Parts: sequence; structure tokens; C-alpha cells
Amino acid sequence: MFPYQTEFLSVFIALFLAGYELTKRFALEQLSIYFIQIRKFFTWNGIVGSLCVAFLIAGSFYLSLNGAHRLVDSSATIETAIDNNVQIKADSITKYYDKEIAYYRSQPGRSKADRKYRDSIVAALQVNKDAKVQQVESKTLSRSETVLAKNKENDTAFVFMTFFLEFIIALGVAFNSVYTLGSYDETKKLLSTPKYKQAELNLTLLKLYYQNGKKLPGDPVLSFNKMISLVKNQKVNCTQTEVRNFVVYCTELDIIKEVRARKKEYQVDYATAKSLIENELVL
Repeated sequence: MFPYQTEFLSVFIALFLAGYELTKRFALEQLSIYFIQIRKFFTWNGIVGSLCVAFLIAGSFYLSLNGAHRLVDSSATIETAIDNNVQIKADSITKYYDKEIAYYRSQPGRSKADRKYRDSIVAALQVNKDAKVQQVESKTLSRSETVLAKNKENDTAFVFMTFFLEFIIALGVAFNSVYTLGSYDETKKLLSTPKYKQAELNLTLLKLYYQNGKKLPGDPVLSFNKMISLVKNQKVNCTQTEVRNFVVYCTELDIIKEVRARKKEYQVDYATAKSLIENELVL
């Protein structure tokens, strides 16, 4: 496989895993909101949604566990090291005994007794060689089993750790759904209060009163009739009494002020006037 193909595959896998995790969290969030809103667990939509979320969580659990296992699993490395260690020691023993065996086999046998004695020494060396190699393999394999057992304990720890992380993620997403839904309900209640509706109307009228921010401090204010005309042209849903109350309200906040008889001027700019009205909503 070419280097660019490997990089492309790595990027694709990373994007897939990120998309999968986001999909899982979104599905869990929507399911949590659904159950909070209807407050019923045994519904067709709830059962289907729960099965889909459970499938996504199981898939995420498997991917997380498999990835962690591949990252830390050293079984293959341990087995390779064991094989190499056994092979090195066995080769060392074999080399020594093969040299001795070759030496005795090269000795001339002048008589039948000499040849018998020589063959007995060669046989004994061969037996010792096999026994030594077997002993090395047994000791090394015994130690390796202990190391592999510890490695399996790590696998078990990773299973519990992955389960705990998935549980924490699911709990966090569910809690966020509860918090978001609660904030939405509180905001909805706030927007429906008379005080907020009045402030919203005042801000709309203020924008007309300042001609979209064009009016500056010291400029004469719009006449009442001009203001009524603008309200009608912009189709703002309010009465003349509400417009008059708005003008009085601006006077109380020192947004406008009568400088001479029947002549009023703006005292602050549009941004400051808007802040004054918004601050009254908070108080």
C-alpha cells in the first residue's frame, strides 16, 4: 500500500469515528428529550429509539474497546520475544552439543569396544542436548504464561474502563438534554411575561423613534403625529395610548427632555437609550 493511501485511510477512519461518536450523542440527546417531554417509556417511538441508541452505544463500546486493545495489547510482542529467546538459548545449547558430538564421532574406532564406547558418549550427549533444550523451553514458557496472564488482566481492566467511559458520556449527554430543555422552558416562560412583551414593544418603538439610530443627542424629537404615522407604516401592533406611554417612559428614563416650551430633544444616542430599556427589563 502506498504512503498516500495509508494517510487517506487514516483520515477516513478518523472522520468515520468522529462522525459515529457525534451521531451517537445526537441520537442519545434526542431520545432523552423525547422521554422528558412525553414522560412515558413504553411507546413505539421510545422503544425503537432506545434500540437504535443501544445499538449505537454497543458499536461505540466495541470500537473503543477494540481500539484500546490494539493499542496496548502486547500478546503478539510477548510471544515473539519468547520465541526469539527460546530459539537463541536452544541454538546456543545445540551448537555446544553438536560440536561435542561431532568431535566424538570423528574419533577413529580401532576396535568394536572403542566404537561402542564412542557411540554411547554420542548418545549421551544427544540425550543431554534434548533435555537441556526441553528445560529451557519449559522455563521460558512458564514465565511467559505469567506475563500473558497479567496482559489478560489488563484487557479486563480496559473492558471496565471503556464501559465506565461510555456510561459517563451517556450520563453527560442525558444531563445536558435535561439542562437544555429546562433552560428552554424558562426562556419560553420569560418571553411570555407581560414585562418582556412591553420591553420588546418599547425597543421596537425606540428604533422608530431614533430613525434607525440616525438621531443624535441634541436633535429635536419626532412629533407624536409623526411617530403614529411611522407605527402605522411599519405595521407595529400597538395603540396610540401605548405610543404615548412610550414617550412618557422615555422622558422618565431621561432619554428625551423638554428644553423649551413644547420642544424636546434627544439626550442620549440610540445605543445608550437601548441599553437603558434593556436594563429596566433585568431589574
